[in-house]
Amino acid sequence: MSLSAVDASTDGRVLRRERNRAEIVDALLALLREGHIEVSAAAIAERAKLSERSIFRYFDDLDDLYRTVCAVQLERESKHATIDSFSRGSTEDKIAHFVEQRVRLFTSIGNIGRASRVFAHRNTVIAKELRRARVLLRRQIADHFADEIAALPSAERSHAATIIDSLCNFESFSIMRSDYDMTIASITTTLTTGIRKVLS
Repeated sequence: MSLSAVDASTDGRVLRRERNRAEIVDALLALLREGHIEVSAAAIAERAKLSERSIFRYFDDLDDLYRTVCAVQLERESKHATIDSFSRGSTEDKIAHFVEQRVRLFTSIGNIGRASRVFAHRNTVIAKELRRARVLLRRQIADHFADEIAALPSAERSHAATIIDSLCNFESFSIMRSDYDMTIASITTTLTTGIRKVLS
């Protein structure tokens, strides 16, 4: 066999491996989006149209798969985590941009966000990613509203970001959507009013 043929064969195997890994990741993400909480290796393999053994050929274990899924999902959702005109504009503009970003982000996450919180208590990979995401989103609040928080009485400053974070996190959004059956417009008004009161 010629060197070029060996290279072509190697390239083909690498491409097939990457394609199959992507199929497995997309299969798990699709199942989570549909609201499936307990996702077995067999269900993932069936959705990906691959053998169950393939999952453990391309991933060390399910933790490795979930770690990869978290990384892929984080990359895909990163565009939704950006606040327009970050830390610029009037307080009302900043509140509007912030609320729009959180609603957009949490709507996009949907069932995957709910499933990840169910898995977190028994999957250290997901728990770690959730903690990291929460820290980043809370820091975003402190940075975006830095001027407004600095203008508050000293006794209120340390609590302001925490209150906004408690009001504007995924869990609160999910409760308003699923349990209270609120529309996006109603949630937007609620969050806007709440943040305005904290910063006034």
